[in-house]
Amino acid sequence: MLSALRRWSHNLTDVLFPRVCTVCHTTLVEGEDIMCLKCMLGLPRVGFSDYRENELTRRLASLHAPIERATSLYYHIPDTEYVSLIHDAKYNRRPVIGRKLARTHAREMEHTGFFDDIDLIIPIPLHFTKEWMRGYNQSREIALGLSDVTGIPVGNNLIATRPHSTQTRKRASERRANSIGSFRAVDTDDLTSRHVLVVDDVITTGSTILAGLEAIHAASPDTRLSAYSLALAKLR
Repeated sequence: MLSALRRWSHNLTDVLFPRVCTVCHTTLVEGEDIMCLKCMLGLPRVGFSDYRENELTRRLASLHAPIERATSLYYHIPDTEYVSLIHDAKYNRRPVIGRKLARTHAREMEHTGFFDDIDLIIPIPLHFTKEWMRGYNQSREIALGLSDVTGIPVGNNLIATRPHSTQTRKRASERRANSIGSFRAVDTDDLTSRHVLVVDDVITTGSTILAGLEAIHAASPDTRLSAYSLALAKLR
């Protein structure tokens, strides 16, 4: 009886407030979520065959934060409909997009070895003023999506020490300068001799996530580091 009422309630909700694809805005059918099947199949996936040596590990190469492995779900390409995934998750109060896509990706990667021996997932934090205004941290939602599937706990071992302006229109050198000193590692006893996966929503030059990785390495040099982002920008 209760399950029947739930189905009736969900069906009524779909009639009154039809669920639409985040990308193309067509009405979703049963079994589809966030994106329609056509858009899901057309998602410009990254698809790295090697998690230890690829485009992203090279972009994040740093003597101040050596990483072991890195990957992303899809390429964030300007002027395509898929930019709405990150935009809606970040600015339109739809953090569920990041969490559900991360769950899907984590299920796909479960048996690839990417999550092997990772002890803790740490999202790139927002400064508390920005998180208060937004109501959530989209990178934490992505981290929670990975955790939902893998069972790896999500930690709060990075804090944002200061707000910084948006990176969107900055050149690479300006992004790097804008990010330096943005984060500080805390509760470092929890990081000692552990393997940490640092998570961001979208990586462009890598300056933001690098600042987080370097803060962890500076505070706990024996912590092993890996990186994940939902989206990866194509550099020209």
